[in-house]
This record gives sequence, C-alpha cells and structure tokens, in this order.
Amino acid sequence: MSRSIYLNCRHLLVTLLMLIVASQTNAQNITAAHFRVSDKIQGLRSIELILNSKIIIGLGPEGKIFYVDQVDGSDSGNDNDNGPSYDRFYNTEGNPTSIANQPITYFDSSDKDKEGKIQSIGSIKFDYNDSYDIHDIKGRLKSIGSIKIAYNNSFDIHDKAGTLKSIGDIDIKYYNAFDINEPQGKVKSIGNVKVSYYNKLDDEKYFGRIKSITGNSKRLYITK
Repeated sequence: MSRSIYLNCRHLLVTLLMLIVASQTNAQNITAAHFRVSDKIQGLRSIELILNSKIIIGLGPEGKIFYVDQVDGSDSGNDNDNGPSYDRFYNTEGNPTSIANQPITYFDSSDKDKEGKIQSIGSIKFDYNDSYDIHDIKGRLKSIGSIKIAYNNSFDIHDKAGTLKSIGDIDIKYYNAFDINEPQGKVKSIGNVKVSYYNKLDDEKYFGRIKSITGNSKRLYITK
C-alpha cells in the first residue's frame, strides 16, 4: 500500500469516527417513560418522557406537549450552597424560554401548522405533522430530535385513527376487534409492559377496569 493511499484511508477513518461521535452526542435517548391509563376511558391518559436524564416532556394522549420541565439535579448552571437552583424564564405568552440551562424556541406565524409550538430545546429539534403528512392529523408532534412519533391512521384499519402508535422504539398496542372479550380501545401493551382488564368473562360491573399491569421497569412503566 502506498503512503498516499494509507493517508487517505486514515483520513477517511478519522472522519467516520468523528461523524459517529457527533451523531451519538446529538442523539436523544429516552431515559424513562411513564404512561398513565384509566379504568374509565379508552387509550392513554398522559405520558411523561425523560430525555437524556435531564429534560422532562409531558404529553397528552394525542401527542400534544402539555409541559416541559427539568429533572431535579440537572445542570442549571446556577448551583448554590443549598444544591442546584432551577431558574425558569418565560416569554410574554407565559411559555418557558429556558429549561435545564437550554434555550427554548418556538415556531412563528410563517408556518400556520406549527405556529406557537416548541421548535427546539437547546440542540433538540421538534417537528410536527403538516400538509405533507396526508395520512396524519396536522399539528401533531412528529419527532423530538431523533425520536420519531407515529400515530394510527387510515392504514391501521383495526385501531382508532389518531391514537399513538409508537414513540421511538416503544410500541403502543390497543385491544381491538380481534380481542373479542376485551374492552375495545383500551391500551393492551406498551413495549414489554402488559395491561389486562376485567372483560366479558368477568362480573359485568367491573368491565373495563384495570385488572393487572405487568412488566414495569425503571425505564418504562405504566400506572393508573
């Protein structure tokens, strides 16, 4: 191997390593995900995601961002003798402009489908369904950085359109027409966590109530 070929290969290898490190640095990880379900209603009640052990994203059952916060102990850059302090700054609309020492930006009126929604938290970019997403509801949260969010749509004929289908690597499944004795539309599983309900084989007065939740872990758990 000639010296020039060796140097070119070495340069290519260094470049690839730098790209891999950069992609890992910018990637968002779901440190923990808490889903809430209900005895009374179908689907999800709420979702709370912790990203990179620092940022909390609170979501509604349809993927709407209800709140953002920071994990206690995350770097605010403003520690004192009593431990970290958590200064939060807000704009004139009452929306936070900084969290976990990261600036928050919002989409402006130039994009009607996304206007007023969070555009970024630090280096984490947010995106939402728009007119190009013809099978999904416009304005719904589409991604948080590298985390993709999917919804059931017209292609998912056995599930209710608009319900959450997955968040990153976490799949969400519901009881449907194939589950003939079960309460339809209730959450069946989220990842490896299973939810069972009192069904048509049980006392009818308990029908639809949660019977058990199994498989909870530190990273992924479901509660009422």
